[in-house]
Amino acid sequence: MSSSRKSKNSLTFIDDINPIHDQYKIKVLILRLWKAYQKDAGNTIEMVLVDEKGSRIHATVEDKNIKKFDGVLKEGDAVTLNPFKLIKYSGDYKSNSLSFKILFYRTTQVKPCDDFPKEVPEKYFVEFGDVLNGSLDTRVFVDVIGQIVNVGPIEDIKIRGKSTPKLDVELRDRGNVRLMCTLWADFAKQVKVYTEANPAAVVCVIRCAQVKEWKGNWTISNAMGATRVLLDPPGVFVDGFRSGLPTDGVVLTNHDNSELFAGSTVSIRDQFLVKNHKRTVRDIVEALEEGMCVTMVTVGSVERTSKWYYVSCKMCNKSVEPYPENSGDDGKPPLYYCGVCDKDVSAVVFRYRLVLEVSDATNYKARFLLFDAMGSTLLRRTAQELYNAVSENDPSILPSEIGALVGKRFLFKVSIGGDNLKSDRSHYVVQLFSDDDELIKDYSDGLASEVLVPLPVTPITKEASVRRGGVSAENTKPPAKKIKIEDKKQESFVTS
Repeated sequence: MSSSRKSKNSLTFIDDINPIHDQYKIKVLILRLWKAYQKDAGNTIEMVLVDEKGSRIHATVEDKNIKKFDGVLKEGDAVTLNPFKLIKYSGDYKSNSLSFKILFYRTTQVKPCDDFPKEVPEKYFVEFGDVLNGSLDTRVFVDVIGQIVNVGPIEDIKIRGKSTPKLDVELRDRGNVRLMCTLWADFAKQVKVYTEANPAAVVCVIRCAQVKEWKGNWTISNAMGATRVLLDPPGVFVDGFRSGLPTDGVVLTNHDNSELFAGSTVSIRDQFLVKNHKRTVRDIVEALEEGMCVTMVTVGSVERTSKWYYVSCKMCNKSVEPYPENSGDDGKPPLYYCGVCDKDVSAVVFRYRLVLEVSDATNYKARFLLFDAMGSTLLRRTAQELYNAVSENDPSILPSEIGALVGKRFLFKVSIGGDNLKSDRSHYVVQLFSDDDELIKDYSDGLASEVLVPLPVTPITKEASVRRGGVSAENTKPPAKKIKIEDKKQESFVTS
C-alpha cells in the first residue's frame, strides 16, 4: 500500500492539520502572547496564532523550553513554525474551538516571515444577539466589535486581597443592540483614558473575550492574558463596521455613577443645544478657566505649516520616528522607530492631525484640532486612504476633501485645556461636530434669546491678563459672556 506525506518544507493551513501527524510547517501571526503559571505545569508561554485564512490555533511553550524561546517569540510577529507536537487542548476556557493545540519541541524552528498579509479574514466575531440569548459555548473565547456608547467609573475591586481596577462599558452593534462589557486591570484604565480623550464614535474591538452570565444577564469581559482590546484600529473590517453604524447622533457618555443603562446616551442635538455652554470664538480665546463648550464657526483655512496627518505604530497607535528616506530602497517597507514599543517597526498607519483655522461674527480666530476619530468621521475617509490617493505625487499636497472644508459652517464642541490658558498658540481639541443645516439653524436661532454679561474674572498675572484680553490696570473691562434671558429676542451688551 502506498501512502503520501506532505513535504517538511511545504506549508499547511491550520484547518488542514490532522493531530495524528506531527510533521507540519505553518505560517502564522502571533496574535496574542502572554506568560502564565499553572500548578501542574509551572511557568509557560501561551500564544494565539492565526494563519492567512484567519484560522486560529493555541500554542504553548513549556517551562523547560522558555529560556530558548523567550526572546524569539514576540506578539505581532509573523513566523513559520516546524516541527511541533500536537496535544489535547481542553480546560475551562479556550482561545478557539479546536480539540488540539501546538506544543513546542526544543527543536522547533521559528523563522521570520516577511510575506504575511496585513489583514486576514475575520472568522471569530459573534453577533450581540447570540451573546445575549445564551446560545454560545462559554468555554470558548469570542471576538466582539462595537461602538462604545456608555462608560462607567473606574472601581477598585479586591481580588485575592489585591486591588484590581474594574470598568463597565456599554457597546452597541450596527443594529443598535446593546451589550455590557466588563474590563479589568490595565484594559480598564486604557479604555477609560482613551474614551475621555476621544468622546466620539469610538469603535472597540475585543479579541478573545469571555462570555459570562451574571444574575441572569449575559455579558462579556476580558480574560486575563488571552484578551486583546483595540480602540479605533485601522482596517477594512473596522471601516465597514463604522460606516454601517446607525446615523442617530448617539455619542459616548461617561457616567459618574456605576449605573449604566440603555437609552442614557446624549444625542448630538442635546450636546449642542442643551448640555454644553455656548461660546463665541472670542469667549473661547479669552477664557480664563478650563472646560468644555460648543460654538458655531466658519472654516477659514487649513493649517499648512504642519502635515495634516501623522504616522503611527500599528500595534500601539502612537506616533513613530522615520529613518532616512532610503531605508525602504531594498524593496521592503520603510522602517520607523516606535518609542512606546521601543523597537523598529514597518507596520504603520497614517492618522489625522488636522488643524482648522475658524472664525465667527466676532472676527476672532482660533485653531481647532481634529485627531483621527474626528477626522475620519468628518471626511468619511481614513487618513490612510487620503494619503494613498496623493502620495504618489506629493504627500504634502492637501487632498481635495480637506480643501473643501474651507468656507463651510460647523458646530464644534471643543475642550479648553490648561495649555490653552497658558498660550494663545495652543490648539483647541475638537470633541464633537455637526454640519447638519437644521441643527445649525436651531443653534443660531437660540442665540437670539441670549444676552452678553461680564465673564467671571480669575486673578492672573498682569502680562497674561493683557495678552488674553482679561482684566488689568490698563484694561479694566472684562470680556463678555452670554447667558440666556427669557422672552428677550434682541441681543444687547451689558458692561459693569
